[in-house]
Order: sequence, then structure tokens, then C-alpha cells
Amino acid sequence: MVSHIAARFATAGYTVLLFDFRHLGDSTGQPRQLVSPTNQLEDYTTVLRFVTDPDSHAQFLSRKIPSSKVVLWGWSNSGGHVARLATQADELQISAVITLDPLCDGRTNLFHHMWHNPLGLARIGHWVLGDFLLSFFPVLNKQASLRIPAFGPGGMLGGPEADNGFRMFNSDWKENEGVVQELGSSGFGKGPKLVNEIAARYGFEVLSQRCDGTKVKCPILISWAKNDGDSLIPSKVPARFAEDCLKAKDYRVSVDVHEHEGDHFGLHFGGVGFEAGIEKQLQFLHSVFGSSQPETKGEKSTDGIFLVQYNPMRTAWLRMFIVVYFIFHPQTSNGETSHIKYQSSTFSSAFQDRGLRTILQP
Repeated sequence: MVSHIAARFATAGYTVLLFDFRHLGDSTGQPRQLVSPTNQLEDYTTVLRFVTDPDSHAQFLSRKIPSSKVVLWGWSNSGGHVARLATQADELQISAVITLDPLCDGRTNLFHHMWHNPLGLARIGHWVLGDFLLSFFPVLNKQASLRIPAFGPGGMLGGPEADNGFRMFNSDWKENEGVVQELGSSGFGKGPKLVNEIAARYGFEVLSQRCDGTKVKCPILISWAKNDGDSLIPSKVPARFAEDCLKAKDYRVSVDVHEHEGDHFGLHFGGVGFEAGIEKQLQFLHSVFGSSQPETKGEKSTDGIFLVQYNPMRTAWLRMFIVVYFIFHPQTSNGETSHIKYQSSTFSSAFQDRGLRTILQP
């Protein structure tokens, strides 16, 4: 699904770099299906260092990426990650952030579900506690975890909205909707297969997910479902974060908000808010960098790079929202794309367990 968002940016003239978090998708790392906010923030900063170091990425890109033009993009859980990294924009050379339906406050989100779905949490509570305790035993923790479904009955995310979201990311459903053809025309593949499974300790790990909007240090676009349409991350969570961003004292901060149609999955391909959401994101990028298309034919633009989350919701069970990311760099779109795949072993030891996967250049 997120591949379609990346494809739209690529069509608009941006290069895309894609990678999986450790423990997920095509990356290495044990135990599998582990979603750790701490580890994933480390993965983000590792990739940022790679992107902003010309000597590192020169062998994969036809020209240097300007280190002063980096934009992070994230949805859901990763939306919380990029919102948090926006508070370190000056240190990490981040020019702007796009965060969609972000998990900005794990505790508030937990209390919301405790109130609205206490039985659902009770059904998985013993699995969450058991896996959390397992994490304290180094020998076992390196290879084992207690896993539960990420979506659907008895899963981390229950209810009709999560179940429908899972079906949206299902390969057969996508093929029936002609998704494969659209991705192929843009140079993008379907991405890793969705695995509907997650290490249960995430129920505790998510409590550390918290962002302070008053400390944001770059332009930011925040989007959430209108009319409380999102039952997975209630609209009050990103809305409060946006209010805090307005209080930020850094002169570089500008705050743009977008209330989208539909639910938590409304901004993805097949969702009622997809087209309007794409338009809003491109407008935001234009407001920050100007047009991604150069005025003179054949001339290359040097505005913006975007590190974006890709939702790998597809593998023999699940893998939770957010596991793959893109980096965009605007340049002339000549209708040609290079699709380069490579393994983590290509990189330095810092990239072990962080499987960089694909670069897409328009």
C-alpha cells in the first residue's frame, strides 16, 4: 500500500530508497517480527547518516544527494518515530517531516483502548507480559519471542477497522484491484509479503512512544482522520501533538495539518482519502522546497530528499505497521526508472540487520 504513495512521489520527480527495519521483512535480526521503538529509531538515524554521507551512497546513486535536503515521512507507528526525530532536526540534518495518523503518545493510546476495548486487551495481556519477561533473558531473547496476530481477533489490533486494513494489504485483494499494474508502471514492486504476526512485547514497548511537539525544529505536516474516524489511533493524539507544535519556539517551524476522510487506512491506496492525501502532501513539499520539476527541460533539481515509511503488511502472518522506508530526491522525471536491489552485506557493519532494499530514481 505505501508503495503507491512512494510511486506517486517518484512520478512527481523524486528518487526513492527503501529499507526494512531489523527483525522484519527482508532484513536480518532475531527474533523475527520484533517491533521495538528504540531499535527502529536507531535504524532511522543509521539510514540518515548513510543518506547524508556522499561517500556512502555515491555507488548507488547517479549523483550526490544534498545533505541539507532531507525529509522524513512516516505513518502510524513510524509516524510517531518521524515526529520524534523532528525534535532533532538540527542535529540530524532533517529539512521537514510528513507524519500521517501518527502514534505520538503510546500511553494515551493505551488508555483509549483500555476504555473502549478492555476485553480485547485482556485476551492478549498474558502474551504481552510473557514476551516482555522473556526479553530479560539474553540467551532466549536473541532467538525467541511470543507472537500474536497483529490484526484481527486475538491480535494486537482487533476490531473491524484493523481487519479491513489487513485485507487492504492482502496480495490477492491488491491484484484484483489492478494494483500490480500500477506499481509496475512506476518501477515499484509489491514489497515483502505481509506477515500477520508481531512479538507480543510490543504492548509494553509502545508505552515509550511519546513526542513533544514544543521541541519540533523543522516544518511539519500532520494528518489524521476527521470526525474521529480512526479507532486505532484516536484523532485527539495527533491533534494534541499539532497543538504543541504550534507552541514550538524554533524559527524554522511551520505547522500544516490535514484532516483526511476515512479511517486509519484512509490515506492508502483503496482508501477514501488517498487522492486528497497525496495532493496535500505534494502541496506541503512544494511549500517547503518549491516545485520538484525544474523550469528548464533536462535540468536537474536539487530540492529535498524524503525518507519514507513503507508498510510491509504482508508475510506469512504480519509485521505491524511500518517497516519499510523510502528516501525521495527531486530531479527531472524523464519517464525512465532504475530499480536497484541489494543486500545489507553491501554496506558497512553499521548496516548489519538493517536491510536496505531498493533505490528508485525517476
